[in-house]
Amino acid sequence: MIAIRTNLTHEGRRDGPTPTEIRRACEEIQATWSPQERARRYRGPCAAGWTPPMIRLRDLVEALNEEGAGGLAYCGDGLATF
Repeated sequence: MIAIRTNLTHEGRRDGPTPTEIRRACEEIQATWSPQERARRYRGPCAAGWTPPMIRLRDLVEALNEEGAGGLAYCGDGLATF
């Protein structure tokens, strides 16, 4: 049987570091990074949530028109079947 240690604490608390303490520790670590390391780790701005991929209407129209007879074609104000 595996014994689980329950007496581990972080600065006298059993629940671990607070979000502020984690953020501060991350900032201290990141302050030691070189510009190359910072660039390597950069992942761009964080999105607030999922966003669908963007497409250009022109690409969609061209793809639909390439399907040919029996498909859909763009007719100016909407899609038409023929």
